[in-house]
Amino acid sequence: MNKRTLLDLLSPFIVARNQVDDRGEFANITTNLQKAKAEDIVFYKVNPNDEKSLAQFHARITQSRAGLLILNHGAEFIKKENCLFVDANNFLRLQKMILDELYPNKNLMKIVGVTGTNGKTTTVNLAMQISSLIGHKAMSIGTIGVLDKNGPIADDLDSTTPSYVELRKVIHRFQDQYEVCYMEVSSHALVQDRLFDIKLDAAAWTSFSQDHLDYHQTMQEYFNAKLLIEKKYLKPQVPLLLPLLEKELYQLIFSSSPDARIKIAKTLEERGYDKSLSDRPLFYHSTYNQSNVEIALELTAQLFGEDVLKKIKLADIQTPLGRFSIIELINNNLVIVDYAHTPDALTNIGLAIKSAFPEHSLTVVFGCGGNRDKSKRPLMAKSVESFADKIIVTSDNPRDEAPEDIIIEIISGLKKSYEAVVDRQKAIYAALESISKKEIILIAGKGHEEYQEIKGVKYPFSDFNIVKNYISGKKS
Repeated sequence: MNKRTLLDLLSPFIVARNQVDDRGEFANITTNLQKAKAEDIVFYKVNPNDEKSLAQFHARITQSRAGLLILNHGAEFIKKENCLFVDANNFLRLQKMILDELYPNKNLMKIVGVTGTNGKTTTVNLAMQISSLIGHKAMSIGTIGVLDKNGPIADDLDSTTPSYVELRKVIHRFQDQYEVCYMEVSSHALVQDRLFDIKLDAAAWTSFSQDHLDYHQTMQEYFNAKLLIEKKYLKPQVPLLLPLLEKELYQLIFSSSPDARIKIAKTLEERGYDKSLSDRPLFYHSTYNQSNVEIALELTAQLFGEDVLKKIKLADIQTPLGRFSIIELINNNLVIVDYAHTPDALTNIGLAIKSAFPEHSLTVVFGCGGNRDKSKRPLMAKSVESFADKIIVTSDNPRDEAPEDIIIEIISGLKKSYEAVVDRQKAIYAALESISKKEIILIAGKGHEEYQEIKGVKYPFSDFNIVKNYISGKKS
């Protein structure tokens, strides 16, 4: 994109500028100041009231090689060349103007959004696979990356729902290759307008329970954020899908928004699936995974018709890594690795395991993430206490907090006996070393993740690898 053309385009919105070189071309737009190159346009929102944010910005701008930096604040103290200052309220509008030039959206690909406290990742992954199995090439965007039925097709994103800039770039890159994109839509993304002008061809809300109150402050604000998927982003005359299991959510939506367009997904029974393991594999014997696949099937039917689903066998669908993932041990023992990291998700998987394996005892290894909603920590402990025979409390991603402090807040919700092991690897080994015949170890909270975040650094760490190393005798 010609630099002079760009500056003319942005001119009505510029409130201040430092010296800008208008010679040459821009090739890219990004929000990543650290990785920006000389041909990049960078949008960066500065928070003048946050000292940590300002210090971080100053460190980044000193090292930045960005060709043009568009900021909402700092004209009075930022003297670096090639800086423009605009009203932050125009950021998305300006991003769209530039993206339409550099990464045009042909509107060829159907976009489907799935929100919910739990179940987003599983639902979009299942829906992507189902669409692919019936001959409609599909991809998915979310917590476990940008995927198609064969695996990753792009680098991992920094968040569950990418920024508007990154989302538009992904759509542009793949719009000629895929017919439909299923994407997780977080509550953060909804209130931050990360979809902006992208309207959804279909959408679903999988579940609703406490999470992210560090960001939304109250459950009402969290609910209102989720409801935006129907009120703001779903195309007209298209219903928002809910699973039959979420009766309370159904009532909440209608109490808040009587005109909401809601449809309940058909159940597996209504679609003719019986409860045998050949027709319904173990993964779908939990009520929440039944709900997830019911939504996935309904989304696909809504896009491509009911008849195409008649050939779908649940056994043909790969279950997402870190979602009720089973590792078999000797003596009828099992390890289940799952991403469950909310009180509701823990209750759901605990009850599912108890129902599917009534003769097994259950040990749970879990922790809570740092720099997140602290009020759910004792609630997660109470949830685990309601179904676990043995409890080992450990670290998750402590981030900037001391893991010992997080564990103290967790165990404040426990009345049963427990073991506290700060080191997550040692906690998993402790559970494996004391396992008895017909026991299940649930390792919860991290699922597919291959790192542990401590003081801003992501160290390699995989619950799966820890278990596999133990089994193979490579325990370190």
